[in-house]
Amino acid sequence: MPLTRSEVHVDQALSNLSIAYAQEQERFVSTKIFPSLNVNHMSDRFHIFDKANYLRSNADLRAPGSPTKGANYTLSTDTYSCKEYGIHMNIDDTVNANADAGLDIMASTTRYITEQLLLKRDQVFAATCFKTGVWTGSSTGTDIGVGSGITTAWSAAGGTPIKDIQTQQDAVESKTGRRPNTLLLGSDVYTALRDSDDLLDRVKFSERGVLTTDLMAALFDVERVMVAAPIVNTAHENATATYGRVFDPDDALLCYVPSAAGLMTPSAGYMFSFTGVSGAYQFEGLRTLRYRQDAFHSERIEAMAAFDFKVTGADLGVFFNECVA
Repeated sequence: MPLTRSEVHVDQALSNLSIAYAQEQERFVSTKIFPSLNVNHMSDRFHIFDKANYLRSNADLRAPGSPTKGANYTLSTDTYSCKEYGIHMNIDDTVNANADAGLDIMASTTRYITEQLLLKRDQVFAATCFKTGVWTGSSTGTDIGVGSGITTAWSAAGGTPIKDIQTQQDAVESKTGRRPNTLLLGSDVYTALRDSDDLLDRVKFSERGVLTTDLMAALFDVERVMVAAPIVNTAHENATATYGRVFDPDDALLCYVPSAAGLMTPSAGYMFSFTGVSGAYQFEGLRTLRYRQDAFHSERIEAMAAFDFKVTGADLGVFFNECVA
């Protein structure tokens, strides 16, 4: 009787292949929108120069022998308040010792724990800033949508997203003196714009007619176009998975943000990152640790972050609500 396959080979886990539905870290956008400011306290105040007084010119003619006209600006304060988030996973010593080489168990666990916190951070940003009722910089002073600032949905024939966005840029600039330079697109908005004749007609003779975010930025006259693409399972553990987008796919946010935080620097928002806890911080305020848990005979992989996404200039942003059909 000839040898069988099972007699000459015992199945083992591959050392060069495993499958995990990890999302690329570039898909997480929360730390890319607002400037990040490291802070030494979980909460504090910051000064605000009154816009109305600052943008009013009180300068006047001076008659010979007369003093110049006096003027004053006024100040107020606002606060930030960081909240701390964290997660960990324990790796039992026997599990670690018995794990197949292909798992690279410590590195795999570190990536898993890190991504858990990156995902949470995007969820917090979306719930705080990527929603209706926050931004006031538009031509109407409220959220823009079909029938209110948009005549035709951007996904429909005859849609005019370039004109619609430029109209709202003009509105913000007329209120603040700052022209929006950042556009964050929900995933369905991005897909619709890639197929929009309004955009394609302007690039059809360049770059093989393929619309990239860089080309969109040039067309919309902004510095950056980003796509809010992360997905999340919102079901509880052991329940049937329910997958969806972290950011509403039909919405978009247009805002002005400076290249960095600084004194007398207006911005649609800031990300305040508390760095007072000892340890190395990565990913703009995210801390990862590995340490012993002798009581559990385990190594613990842990990630922590304390932050606050604070809208500091509601008039420097415009929210497009349900701008595609």
